[in-house]
Amino acid sequence: MNTGLIPMTRLPFLALALMLAGCASQGTPQRGTLNEIHAALRDDGGHAAPATAATTPPAAVSDALLPAIQLNIPGADLAATEPRFDVKVRRAAARDFFLSLVEGTSYNMMVHPDVKGSISLDMKNITVPEVMEMVRDTYGYDFERRGDSFQVLPNVLQTRIFHVDYLDIKRTGSSKISAGATQISRSGGTSSDGTTTSTTSTSETSMITTDSQSNFWPGLENTLRMIVGSEAGRSVSVNAQSGIVVVRAMPTELREVKRYLDSTQNVTQRQVILEARILEVELADGFQSGINWSSLTQGKNDTLVLGQIGGGSVFSGTGLSNISSSGVNMAPPAGTITTGAATTAFGGVFAAAFTGNNFTAFIELLKSQGNVQVLSSPRISTLNNQKAVIKVGADEFFVTDVNTSTTTTTTTATPNVSVELTPFFSGVTLDVTPQISEEGDITLHVRPSVSEVREQIKDVTVTTTTLRMPLASSTVRESDSVIRAQNGQIVVIGGLMQNKTRDEQASVPLLGDIPVLGALFRHTRQSTSKSELVILLKPTVVEGNEQWSRELRRSSAAYRQFDQ
Repeated sequence: MNTGLIPMTRLPFLALALMLAGCASQGTPQRGTLNEIHAALRDDGGHAAPATAATTPPAAVSDALLPAIQLNIPGADLAATEPRFDVKVRRAAARDFFLSLVEGTSYNMMVHPDVKGSISLDMKNITVPEVMEMVRDTYGYDFERRGDSFQVLPNVLQTRIFHVDYLDIKRTGSSKISAGATQISRSGGTSSDGTTTSTTSTSETSMITTDSQSNFWPGLENTLRMIVGSEAGRSVSVNAQSGIVVVRAMPTELREVKRYLDSTQNVTQRQVILEARILEVELADGFQSGINWSSLTQGKNDTLVLGQIGGGSVFSGTGLSNISSSGVNMAPPAGTITTGAATTAFGGVFAAAFTGNNFTAFIELLKSQGNVQVLSSPRISTLNNQKAVIKVGADEFFVTDVNTSTTTTTTTATPNVSVELTPFFSGVTLDVTPQISEEGDITLHVRPSVSEVREQIKDVTVTTTTLRMPLASSTVRESDSVIRAQNGQIVVIGGLMQNKTRDEQASVPLLGDIPVLGALFRHTRQSTSKSELVILLKPTVVEGNEQWSRELRRSSAAYRQFDQ
């Protein structure tokens, strides 16, 4: 008779099978999301033509092919070159000079009826385009070339339209780093309406404020007016919304305007990809004085350029680190040290430039000196001289001000309390402004900040009322510095150290939870650890679309590794 019961000998095997099935279901990755990421990266990376591997034909095919034919015909390469000649004229009419210049050549010439004046020159071994350019620069006869045809224009006021690609926005940025104390004092007495007055005074021992403003179009218009001048008939009209600039000026001035606009757009449109790693290194016992940077390159081909950003101070009591701003050159000439390397100001931020370009390799080196934790790994791209801000964290509201008033009647007095809440940010903030030189070197204004806000409950007595309020206890580690690095070079900013005290407790299970008597079965101790904040920055100048394709391929490879 079958009762449907499972024999006891099979229960362990069924339990094991259920456990394995549960583990397998929990480890199943989100295939849909990963597939969408792979598809997006593959589509974006497909715009650039992939590099095709060169294929070598078989030896039999190579032997059967005819060798390349070398035709060493004298003068064969001269057919495609520009014909050169000697030209010498003295006070020749400008119209006759231009028309006779192209006689016997393949060029066409059209001269405006208003072209007047005379030309004198003596040149040897020169081409027609070279003569036209030199005459234009010397006498001011402007011309336009369309293929093999030249059109000579008179030296009079002309109107030309230029297109400028730039956003019609005004950006204003400001960063402030300070160390100080705020003292709140309440004056005695009460106003006629029952409100208690208070005064607040703030004293700061050190402060750095950095302001930046990007207002492209007014500055562009002022510069163009300076180039053109204010003589009769000249004018400049700028339409920022459409990106069109209309200039009426002489041909020579119009050429200067074009040269300026081309140079401006080349500079402002350059981009930088900024990669950062913000690390917290809990120092091992042998490195309590800080990271030994010189030991990171022993036995390696990589080198470090070291420097000290002086002029700061550390106030451990308030948990605030304030570093004065100064410039550090991370690409000095051979045989020289970085700017500021000789300073020994207490609390200065350590700066270094790493010749390698691999974050992972450098982080592995840091692990030899302590436990490394990556707080944030932001990456952002920004234009030349444009501020980029990365902020990762959360805002919490805490009580920052309390106002009281008393409503008095014939029988009672009722206190009224109003509380003001202010958000405090807890997380990681990175503020970077790059400037790209003509040689490709990058100057960075860097302001990293790591803040941690904890709740601190305090009892505050106001008149006859006792308030239990959550106040903010903030610990901030930040720096403000200007550094210079080469394209693709890793810049290291360190020296922001912090002591942490932890309460560790061990107890006997169950017995340690007994009220009063449980203390006999518990062991409590305090442990202190020292950590150092390290910021790794890698600026990369974007040169064409190929740079973006490489970045997309790197991102795709990282996601594929994550998927494995």
